[in-house]
Amino acid sequence: MKNVIIKQVYAVGMHHSGVRQLDVGPIYYCGKEEGNPKDPNAIAVYEDKNLRHRLCYLRREDAAKLKDIVIYARGPCYLRAKFGPEKFSRFKGPQQNCNIGFIFNESEATVLAAILNGAFIHTIF
Repeated sequence: MKNVIIKQVYAVGMHHSGVRQLDVGPIYYCGKEEGNPKDPNAIAVYEDKNLRHRLCYLRREDAAKLKDIVIYARGPCYLRAKFGPEKFSRFKGPQQNCNIGFIFNESEATVLAAILNGAFIHTIF
């Protein structure tokens, strides 16, 4: 088994669930949210490993690129906030820079690296 860390993925919508931001440091978990009528590629961020208490979502652009990548995950993906939320525009809410990671089979390393190259800053180890 190998690990991959994908950097500079943004979490959004924290204020809709009652939390103003994700705490920097703790590990959160994320998974594809099936049946989301507004975004079929939606990836939600959860407080617990069982993916029960949703806190926010990954930014729509990041989720669209990650949809072909998270299928390689063996178990839940984990997420860690790197900085506090930033506001980039007056038309969008705050976004929080995070890293996402997961474990995958070593036999899929070359396929996964080919998908990740050019799409994300990443480390495979």
